[in-house]
Amino acid sequence: MIMVARIILYCFTFLLIPLATGARDIDTSSELKNLVSIFKGFDNISYDYIMDGTFPGGEKDHIKGNIYIDTQNKLYYNNCDAFLMLYSANWYYKADHRKKLLTLIKLDQVKNKKQLIATENGLFRNSAVSKFLDSVVMKKAKTKYINLENGLLHIILGFPKTEAVQKMDIIFDKKDSMLVSYSMSVIYPLPKTQKGLEVIETSIKCTDFKNKPEKNKYEESNYFSYDDKKLEVKKYKNYKLSCKT
Repeated sequence: MIMVARIILYCFTFLLIPLATGARDIDTSSELKNLVSIFKGFDNISYDYIMDGTFPGGEKDHIKGNIYIDTQNKLYYNNCDAFLMLYSANWYYKADHRKKLLTLIKLDQVKNKKQLIATENGLFRNSAVSKFLDSVVMKKAKTKYINLENGLLHIILGFPKTEAVQKMDIIFDKKDSMLVSYSMSVIYPLPKTQKGLEVIETSIKCTDFKNKPEKNKYEESNYFSYDDKKLEVKKYKNYKLSCKT
């Protein structure tokens, strides 16, 4: 999910490479360079998402949620049907609704600093997504469709069957300089068993993008406080608490 979140912010960077288009009247290179410039400036954004997964044997999962990212102030918020997660400059907080488990970790207590740095780079500095874009998207994405109508730029990308990502569908409002919707289809292969190769098929669609939204509801003070080594849990008080302060 972290990776998906950052892809949404920077998915246009891979489109600078020359690709075939289905709209001759669009200056593709100019449009894409403009998009890259706009999206590199996004450091405070929220959006809604729906994720569906189909597992081997036909089992399905469906999750709806909302994500907020503030890279400058190091705040990541993900509230969905399955959990609520906050990652701030000082704390990791997760309320797992399925396990009824509340986890709180003060980040200065984390011993594995390399893992901490890697996590924060993935959340706030785009490291994982940059690698994905460089090694997969920039080299293997193919433009299946591109159209500009009434200020809306619509792009559909396809990928080789050997790649996990199979499709990206992006609609961008040029008038407001904001995404309208973004969707992606991904296939995750599982370790090979006696049954052969099995996969998890997932799709995610993101909508209702807001640049610099009101952030009060995303702040950690809504969920807990920690003062003079005293922890006060404000929500999910009935969950089992796992705390490292």
